[in-house]
Amino acid sequence: MNAANNGYAAHFRPDYAACRDYFLDLAASSGGELVRAANPVPGPDGIELSTEFLHLGPRDAERALILVSGTHGAEGFAGSAIQCAWLAAATAASLPENLAVLLVHGINPFGFAHLRRVNEDNVDLNRNFIDHETEHPHNENYVRIGEAMAATALDGPKRAKADKDLDRISADMGQLNVMRAVGGQYDAAEGMFYGGRVPVWSNRTLREYLASFLPAVKLAAYVDIHTGLGPSGHGSLLGYHWKGTEGHDLARSWWGKDITAASVKINHGKTGHGAMEALAPAQVVCLTLEFGTLPFAAVLAALRDEHALWWHGAGRESSAIKAAFRAAFCRDDPAWREAVVKRGLQIATDAITGLTGV
Repeated sequence: MNAANNGYAAHFRPDYAACRDYFLDLAASSGGELVRAANPVPGPDGIELSTEFLHLGPRDAERALILVSGTHGAEGFAGSAIQCAWLAAATAASLPENLAVLLVHGINPFGFAHLRRVNEDNVDLNRNFIDHETEHPHNENYVRIGEAMAATALDGPKRAKADKDLDRISADMGQLNVMRAVGGQYDAAEGMFYGGRVPVWSNRTLREYLASFLPAVKLAAYVDIHTGLGPSGHGSLLGYHWKGTEGHDLARSWWGKDITAASVKINHGKTGHGAMEALAPAQVVCLTLEFGTLPFAAVLAALRDEHALWWHGAGRESSAIKAAFRAAFCRDDPAWREAVVKRGLQIATDAITGLTGV
């Protein structure tokens, strides 16, 4: 199911509302079934926030591709563009027999609309899909670095001290432990990379509609689209499954041998873990498709500034900080955008080919 390259970058839109409107326009002519789930809090200027679930294909399909955008809010521009480009070239009638496609647009609409990575509860959605009835994981690496990372000032002596402490602690910890620190924590509710203490709205909503739309599915490909890590414009394939398992073997056969296997636990509670539980006993092969933007240091700097602005920047001019934050997750570069959509469409095509060939 290849879309002709008619200017892939044209599928990007400038803000959450425009992305949603474009998606809805395409959904209306897709022949699919659309449900809009209203988020309980308002967006900028009081606009209603929502997540869209668009189902194409038979309700009793045993195979399914699930394509998700906006898990990390402001990272949603790329995922939305890929979903819209796919929709522009596909209809329900064009799908293979016994296969459904479920597009989940803007699963974290609050972060998408407000240009935040987190949701309305300051929760990193990709850390929230854990068993909240048991003891929450304790991240000692975040304890070491979190206070310096989550700076309480945008500038001045407090910020200078936080920056100096962050550099010193990072050098002492090493890159791997810094990555483990940003992989999620469950103790500092106003800190960064907070996974929450209960299942948040997006968590509950995703589980509900996955189960509702795909009641007969036996095998699914789950692709969650992200930006901000890795080489610029390259779609890195980050797998969920352990090496040697059937899930990992299927992922390699569908998407290629450069997919990573689960190894050291960097973070907990990804959205795909919720998909596996919601669709059990079906086999769900999960993939994080991660598009690099800027060097990690620049992305982390943008995250820290936005976090300080949100919590400690009352009355401050926000436009420059928000612009830098947006640039860390969506480059204003036609070549980057073309590469992102092209790669995303190929991943979707490969998933459908793999699902129908098993």
